[in-house]
Amino acid sequence: MNKTAIQAYGNAERPTLSGRALEGRAFARAAQLLNDARNAPDDRRHAVKALRYNHELWTIMQAALQDEDSELPPETRAQIMSLSLFVDKRTAEALANPDAALLDALIEIDRNLSQGQLFNS
Repeated sequence: MNKTAIQAYGNAERPTLSGRALEGRAFARAAQLLNDARNAPDDRRHAVKALRYNHELWTIMQAALQDEDSELPPETRAQIMSLSLFVDKRTAEALANPDAALLDALIEIDRNLSQGQLFNS
């Protein structure tokens, strides 16, 4: 399948995704971008782009967790918020230090979230 066809498929699929499926897709993409950066340690721009995407995603998650209408139980919200603080800290470390190994924990967390393996409620 050529690149244009893949992009068209992705664009057609997006409007049908909602809720947790959309979140899962976003975290899967973040994990993939971080993994690609991990596998190309000499391409610092790629790592910065992946870290920024991941940071934006987690910032959105933090804002959603503070919404009083959240369907998540308070203890789950607190756990995810605590995890998001770790992600913030690790992101800052990875931006300051080009050690690709700093991406490992972020990749694992994003993969688990994308697959619904953390905080099932």
